Amino acid sequence: MASANSVRVAAAQMTSINDLAANFATCSRLAKEAVSKGAKLLCFPENFSYVGAKDGDSVKVAEPLDGPILQQYCSLARESGIWLSLGGFQERVDDTHLHNTHVVIDDAGNIRSTYKKIHL
Repeated sequence: MASANSVRVAAAQMTSINDLAANFATCSRLAKEAVSKGAKLLCFPENFSYVGAKDGDSVKVAEPLDGPILQQYCSLARESGIWLSLGGFQERVDDTHLHNTHVVIDDAGNIRSTYKKIHL
């Protein structure tokens, strides 16, 4: 039994591919499923939106946080009424570099927090 102060959290398991639209469709389906089960926060894995088939592919699709890919996820959060924890987004630094950025989006579709992961 959930207490009055509890929040239901869902963890998404998915196999991302090198197709942004297909991965978004999977994420959308998982968000709807999480909401239908009462979740208020859905956590996606690292590279949820894209996994390149070969080295350099991720840099080619990387974009800034205000780009169209992440804005789709902001709309998904807003339209679904759920917070999203995006485990690792390919954030563009320049033409040859990206950050693996963790992004938290609230249920109104606003980016609330980011963390640029450091891999040693």
